[in-house]
Amino acid sequence: MKKNGFTLTEVLGVLVLLALLALLITPIISKAIKNNRQKLYDIQIKKIEQAAKDYSIKHIDVLPEEGNITYITLGEIKRSGVLQEEVRNPITKELFSDDLQIAITLENNQYVYRVVREETEGIKQ
Repeated sequence: MKKNGFTLTEVLGVLVLLALLALLITPIISKAIKNNRQKLYDIQIKKIEQAAKDYSIKHIDVLPEEGNITYITLGEIKRSGVLQEEVRNPITKELFSDDLQIAITLENNQYVYRVVREETEGIKQ
């Protein structure tokens, strides 16, 4: 007798194997996507901090004295022309607000630039 096609058992076996593979691979892919978004987020923050450094070179009067903190906003940096493009948060998929603040401090005779962000903007702080 000639066999045409697969039996129900064979089809169910293949479906079970495919389901098990999907269960094993899905968390790995999700973790990789989350890690890549976090890396891109960190790159965007560094880009904003670098733009703040460039801004302060043109506007030396914003630099604080030892022990003080000066805040500038992303909007100020954009309006000055230092940062031409919009910067998008890869985690939330939204643009960083023009109200986003960058703190400038003088520590050990070196200016330090830190983006002041809320917990919801990044995965880790």
